[in-house]
Amino acid sequence: MLNRSETSRANGARSNGPVSEEGKAKSSLNAIKHGLTSNKVVVLQNENPEDYARLAADFADTFQPANLAEGSLVQEMVNAQWKRVRAEAIETGLMDLALCAIEPELGKTFEAEVDESIKIALAYRKNFENNARALANIERQIVRLSRMFQKSHDKLKELQEDRKREERERAEKAEQTAKTEARTQQPNIVEMPAKPAQDTIFPNEPGKAPDAA
Repeated sequence: MLNRSETSRANGARSNGPVSEEGKAKSSLNAIKHGLTSNKVVVLQNENPEDYARLAADFADTFQPANLAEGSLVQEMVNAQWKRVRAEAIETGLMDLALCAIEPELGKTFEAEVDESIKIALAYRKNFENNARALANIERQIVRLSRMFQKSHDKLKELQEDRKREERERAEKAEQTAKTEARTQQPNIVEMPAKPAQDTIFPNEPGKAPDAA
């Protein structure tokens, strides 16, 4: 008697996967989505892998990659978006640190309540003095990642438009071929000429007058 693992292997060996084109497409998309959501290359140890998985799944559902080429571009978009959000969080963190650093000095410098915009300006100046290179690097990273995202998005759109055009052309060609084959398989029907009407009254036929002598 087979145990559970042996039964599973036996069933797996008999399974040939989806047969229809729609089933194959769904299976391919599921594989691509799994590859996106399981990639933890860009997730740091203090970041939540589930957040990355949700982002990747949302991008896969939105952009519907149909093959590995399209899937890799979606992966680039996911990674660029993830890193860009991280860079923006770092930029915000640097400003928060600067705000904390200037807070004790505000009472010595200003007698009245200081407007929040002034606090941010002072924090930015202090941050720039102490972390100019860090801020400049983060800003470059944000710009670079935004461009990377857009480049991958544009390339994905181009690939998908080409694929859909080729699919339409194949469908039209298949439809035309089917129509041609249907016409050639129809039997040749020969129409018989219509039988002429008979005006002659035959003799000795009931209800008809005999021929004149």
